[in-house]
Amino acid sequence: MTPEPPPVEVVVRSTSGEAPGRVDGRSIAWWRASTREALGLPAGPSVGTGHQSECWHPGILAKHLWAADAAASEGGSTLHLVVDQDGFDGMLVEWPVRHGDGMWSVRGHRYASDGGQAAACRCPAARPRAVDAGEGALPSVAAGLAAISDALARHATAPDAAVQGAAAMLELARPWIGACTVVSASRILQVGFGRWLLERMLADPSACGRAFNAALARAPRAARPLRLAGDRSELPVWLLGPAGERIRATADDVRAAMESGTPVLPRAFPMSVVARTALTDRFVHGLGGGVYEQATDHWMQTWLGWTPPPHDVVSASLRLDMPVPAEVGGATMPWRRAWCDPELLHAHGAGPSPARRGLLDRIAALPVGDPGRRRAYRDLIEARNAGRVDRAMELESLRQAELVAARSRQSRELAARRTWCFALHPPEAISRLQAALRAAR
Repeated sequence: MTPEPPPVEVVVRSTSGEAPGRVDGRSIAWWRASTREALGLPAGPSVGTGHQSECWHPGILAKHLWAADAAASEGGSTLHLVVDQDGFDGMLVEWPVRHGDGMWSVRGHRYASDGGQAAACRCPAARPRAVDAGEGALPSVAAGLAAISDALARHATAPDAAVQGAAAMLELARPWIGACTVVSASRILQVGFGRWLLERMLADPSACGRAFNAALARAPRAARPLRLAGDRSELPVWLLGPAGERIRATADDVRAAMESGTPVLPRAFPMSVVARTALTDRFVHGLGGGVYEQATDHWMQTWLGWTPPPHDVVSASLRLDMPVPAEVGGATMPWRRAWCDPELLHAHGAGPSPARRGLLDRIAALPVGDPGRRRAYRDLIEARNAGRVDRAMELESLRQAELVAARSRQSRELAARRTWCFALHPPEAISRLQAALRAAR
């Protein structure tokens, strides 16, 4: 009998509400048309999503599958927003390998150098480093690693590492999502609605910052509060330092940057406001983005008196088809405890063994500075070392049992892991994921 493939679990949630009719006296349709034209994006209905440039797991791919189907149903296009103001991890990929005893471990590879402190938009595109899946890798994993490398190589002339990584992932997803337009988040405050939003921040940075800080109560882990001090108040944007590092910026800093033509990059909240309001007709977030949007909506409602258009929240769990080793029980006691007190191997009850307890009591009974304390301590150490010699085989057996139990536990955790890159899954698994998402509509 052929075993059942791992199940697909999907999460789909759509927010309610309506887009504001007008912003600053202009219709949302006008803002969308002018912003998309300025960024060179296709006209007409658009459904978008986005992510950092990294090896996407199936939960991230699920957003793109959902967006592609939604766009197709409306006769529109899909858009991918590259979060290129974040750091770059060098397209790190991890995968499981199986050993001769049936246990699993993890291998990893970076196709490029990580960005260190530099934003991804400042990291250059490059030829990918060679990778070897190694013995014990699943066939789909070996094929997927090669496919990622080939896709990165085809986009090695991209303007930066962020666009290269996003283009490679979108190419690998194309059989299921079709063509997708790419826009970098580092560009969106330069034109159209994004430029207007930045200018509104500069018009009253204190009011912007107060509303922003109040909104963080809805998502405390989303950001650090802004420092408020009039025109020296921080804004929810980044500037880049000489090494490409992100720098928190005050309103005065931003004005100086704009005068010199230095790019101003959005942080998460303004990026999402622009994406939902002007880049697309519908934006798709993952679970984390869905939580942060509660704060985004509160910020905009408190500050400007309107809420950005509704969005979708989509995610999924898809696991590699990995044989799971049987669960192995733990050792009779922690090896470290027995190594420190070998007599415990033949003692009962909690705490130190009777022999060790006697020596500890001898030490405690003597006053500080008494030479007998040092002799009693040496006796304790000598007794422990002698016990290690006398019970060496038992201690080694205990250590091995603990190691086997740990490897079994790790193997089972790896088999349950949902964050392997989607390209490491066989194509039929991605098709099952797509079918599950369509059934959830």
